[in-house]
Amino acid sequence: RDVCGEDDCALRVVAEVVSLPAPGRAVIDAGSKVLTSDLLGLEGFGYVVGHPEVDVVGLSEEHGVLHFEPDLTPFEIGERIEIIPNHVCVVSNMLDQVHLVRGESIKTVDVAARGKVL
Repeated sequence: RDVCGEDDCALRVVAEVVSLPAPGRAVIDAGSKVLTSDLLGLEGFGYVVGHPEVDVVGLSEEHGVLHFEPDLTPFEIGERIEIIPNHVCVVSNMLDQVHLVRGESIKTVDVAARGKVL
């Protein structure tokens, strides 16, 4: 939607590339439980930071599927990538802790409202 740039988005999910099953495809260890299946009128299930040529095209509960042009090899197995999810509320509700990063400083904070329904 071009409402903001990637530097304007505070929350990112760190995922690891766990498989490269075919040219143009990668599997990551983040699925609908942390990326959310909410599309919100967008294409794909999140934005891969630094890789506008890559789309998050599918999610199971625990894994996601990335698609890119078959002649590209943007990732290696074991590589960690950052994804900006479509809907932050759902993401933070599924996590016990978040890691706050500012420059070189990292602080871990418990999500007090995790899983709470009023």
